[in-house]
Amino acid sequence: MTREIESTFVAGNFPPLVSIKNKKGEYVKGRVLAIASTANGNPVVTLSLMDLEGGTSISKGKGVYEEVEVAVGDPVQLVGSLTDLKDKLPKLIVGDIVTVTYMDDKPSKKGNAKKIFKVIVD
Repeated sequence: MTREIESTFVAGNFPPLVSIKNKKGEYVKGRVLAIASTANGNPVVTLSLMDLEGGTSISKGKGVYEEVEVAVGDPVQLVGSLTDLKDKLPKLIVGDIVTVTYMDDKPSKKGNAKKIFKVIVD
């Protein structure tokens, strides 16, 4: 049986973005509601928030973000703009309960630190 999935988000009215890349051990846990891509091709995962150790913000304009409070059950978005998340986030499936944790920085061949994340599906 086929079915069409309707969008619940209005263009320009996106859920808060999760930031878990500033301090080792920061994490987000939630149920995957949707998987999409940015205009740059970076994966975007929308989660129904279950737990968070990190920040959340909304875009107020190009490059301008404002910190916001979120509650359990609220939708939040995690953007895979970092190499490790670009690889791992597209492998998630809608309905998965996932925990994404910032683990460490690993030196790269170019000398820039590469951020490493652990992605666990319960």
